[in-house]
Amino acid sequence: MKRLQRALLILMPIILLSLTGCWDQQMLKENRLIYGIGYDPGEDEKLRETVVIRSVPKDPKAGIANEIVSVNGTTIRELRSLLNKRISGDFAEGKARMILLNEDLAKIDIYPFLDSFYRDPRSPLGAKLAVVKGSVEKIYRIQQKEQTLIIEYIEELLDNEERNGTIPKQSIQMIGTQLFDEGRDFGLPLLHYDEENEGVELDGLALFNKRSYTGENLTGHQSKMMMILAEERGKNIELTFKVDNQEKENWLYNYVSFIISDADTKKDIMYDASSGQFIVKLYIQVEVQIQEYASDHLYKKEKADELEKVIKERLYEDAIEVITKLQEVNSDVFGYGRDLLAYHAKKLHEKRLPENYFKDIQIKPIFQVTITETGGTY
Repeated sequence: MKRLQRALLILMPIILLSLTGCWDQQMLKENRLIYGIGYDPGEDEKLRETVVIRSVPKDPKAGIANEIVSVNGTTIRELRSLLNKRISGDFAEGKARMILLNEDLAKIDIYPFLDSFYRDPRSPLGAKLAVVKGSVEKIYRIQQKEQTLIIEYIEELLDNEERNGTIPKQSIQMIGTQLFDEGRDFGLPLLHYDEENEGVELDGLALFNKRSYTGENLTGHQSKMMMILAEERGKNIELTFKVDNQEKENWLYNYVSFIISDADTKKDIMYDASSGQFIVKLYIQVEVQIQEYASDHLYKKEKADELEKVIKERLYEDAIEVITKLQEVNSDVFGYGRDLLAYHAKKLHEKRLPENYFKDIQIKPIFQVTITETGGTY
């Protein structure tokens, strides 16, 4: 028994040492960390991929810098192989925080650029995805903006617009199911390179039909309205409307700025047998807090009621404008197709959605506005 105990004591450290690792582990020092990935059209039916590599110098005083590498190839896998030949260490995209697609490529089909991410368990599914007007490579080669590395700068820009309710929150993982959802489309942030300021700006929301960019986008203002209509975001959205035309010399009196402190959107879908159309009625109750209104006098009920009425009219006009644009490009960002399949399948031919079902839906927004705060007055 004592001999067995001695043998176990000798063997135990050896066994423990053999279990401290895993055969497929990847050492961080063997990899080059890719923080940004982008695709542009190349020449002769080729793709051009640009990656942003995070370089951490041995000397901590030297600071962190980016290395930019671009290659041309015909497939995503070929591009990966070419990149591995250009950089020391293995291509490690697991830390990527940004995927940018040139608009011309996005108009064809974005899935081929994402397929490898969904197949690799180490892929950065939380990375943000955006469409770019013009060259992605030019944006990445900015390197820094306002003392901030370009990847962090774009990430902060998109995070801020998501918090403000300008664009929906999106990532590779979040749009994964939407790419194959026949009853719902999606939108992605649309960026462009600002030559004058040598920076990146948000143009709004790029509208998709299925897996392709339609070439049309919502402005930031329109995108906020879309978020309200889609029941995705109705709080803390800032808007400015022109509510009067009387003051010409001091035109500031013609505008009101306010925050939507709360918005409750209820949806009612019905089928009109006489026209063969589906009708969607949106009942939207909005509470607003006035932030700036030079005309003032909102302590008077008739003045407050009048302003509520004007804001209601402007909200309706904006909603119709957004709905019209979405239907023109057949981009069902509201997911009404899902509702039709789930609750009205019997009214559909062979229980399937027609190709242009979204264009044929009548969407009627009905707003109710209440001013809850008028701000301090002197």
